Amino acid sequence: MTATVGHGVEAVLDLVYATAGDIELALDLYLPVERGGDCPVVLYLHGGGFMVGSRRALAQERLVPVARAGIAVASAQYRFSDVATHPAQINDAKAAVRWLRANAARHGYRADRVGAWGASAGGYLALMLGVTAGLPAFEGTLGEHLDAGSAVDAVTAWFPITDVPVADAEPAVAGRELPPFATGPPPQPSRLARLLGVQRVADHPELAATASPVSYAAATQASFLLMHGDADGLVHERQSIAMHEALIAHGVDSTLLLIAGANHEGSEFDGPASLGAVSGFFRGVL
Repeated sequence: MTATVGHGVEAVLDLVYATAGDIELALDLYLPVERGGDCPVVLYLHGGGFMVGSRRALAQERLVPVARAGIAVASAQYRFSDVATHPAQINDAKAAVRWLRANAARHGYRADRVGAWGASAGGYLALMLGVTAGLPAFEGTLGEHLDAGSAVDAVTAWFPITDVPVADAEPAVAGRELPPFATGPPPQPSRLARLLGVQRVADHPELAATASPVSYAAATQASFLLMHGDADGLVHERQSIAMHEALIAHGVDSTLLLIAGANHEGSEFDGPASLGAVSGFFRGVL
């Protein structure tokens, strides 16, 4: 189904990119109406602690403005931790990248270079796409386009977890307000334990390390833009700082932007300055 979703932007909805068991995994494409042969494409992955969320959340506030800037944005669903555990979510994201490459001519964007963008849990997945290119443990076998590449060339990660053991030990940042959506006590087992399929992350240090983007900082040729609020009450900005420092230490192109006063999923990220940084980054790299 194709619909106009804003001035200069059309959406092609409910495109199935892979099937996992009896689950159809779908994405929505937000396309500039006037796009030439150099239109880049970016895969967007939503947040939700790997437990909840929608590929259409904040589409008008977040995805449509970036599409209006001349970038095709594909917002994809992925399996939650109650259905499948790590690395299933990364397998899903890689299948979506392969689908985007295989269907580029059909939808009118470039296939040679692809970006990834995500917020929170989606930011983690975007980072993992960026740092695990060519690693068989993360490729999976989903989708009909296994001959297409799953590597991405540019990654924007908003307030992501980058070091699983450290983040799990600090489920909330002491002295800071939690974001409005984080009500009630933290889940038990924790969100990251559920992602890994264990009761306690601390009991599985090797698994937690292999699930951490920071562990693979040396294994990438992508470019990175990390953005994090310095008032994040759910994921400390040290997570993005640690990832940025690890990338820089290995000679990787990385930029870190700390947003003053912004909490986790704060409205500041959907403002013109933040979205302009995202659009400029992807247009510059892709």
